Amino acid sequence: MVLISCASVKAQYGNTYQEIGIMAGPVFFQSDFGEKGDFDNAIKNVGISAGIFYYISLDNDRSRFADNFKIRLEASLTKVEMQHYGKYIEGDKLFAQQLRAMTSELKTGNVGVQLEYYPFKTDDYSGATFSPYISAGTQITSYNVKAKSALGPIGSSTTVPVKYVDGFKSDSGIAASLTTSIGFRYKLADYHALILDARLQYYFTDWMDGMNPDKDNYPENKTNDYSATLNVGYVYYFN
Repeated sequence: MVLISCASVKAQYGNTYQEIGIMAGPVFFQSDFGEKGDFDNAIKNVGISAGIFYYISLDNDRSRFADNFKIRLEASLTKVEMQHYGKYIEGDKLFAQQLRAMTSELKTGNVGVQLEYYPFKTDDYSGATFSPYISAGTQITSYNVKAKSALGPIGSSTTVPVKYVDGFKSDSGIAASLTTSIGFRYKLADYHALILDARLQYYFTDWMDGMNPDKDNYPENKTNDYSATLNVGYVYYFN
């Protein structure tokens, strides 16, 4: 994540610090693609996330509580290409060939809010070189997924396994999600810092990847989609 801190302004009751920036990093999408727990599935269904953040640190003259928190508003885009990995794609049987031929391309737009907690106070008030934090929040995601098979049109048992005939499609929609992150800021100088941010995001839908087999018949696919994102960046402070 690349963040650029842009302003420190005087509020009516004290200091309120504001920041705006950009971010980028790899996003690892975990879905109905691939065998659960398979390492290749976990690391190879990967895409890119990029976006804009706006931060505000609360007025610390009104409450000491504010010394430890930042509010983060954000908007981001992601793109991920997915396919099956694991032992079930091996061999020449039709089932394995069908799994290997299945792919999805997911594009999302996300807006949300997150509250960051700094146990040793935010760097605005502490001046610390190293400032770790944890956070939680929520997002609204607009998604578009294109699902396809190299064997031909989907929706037929000749191109996809039976479990996916009615559970594999191109789709678009709006989904809510919950997010949680852990990270830190590392100040290089008065106006310069590095950031590392690792995020988990859980979506309240199982259609993000274009795949959602009947959970009553296929309980191994009962979990909704989720993702992990690692952002690294640089902060510039304007005072």
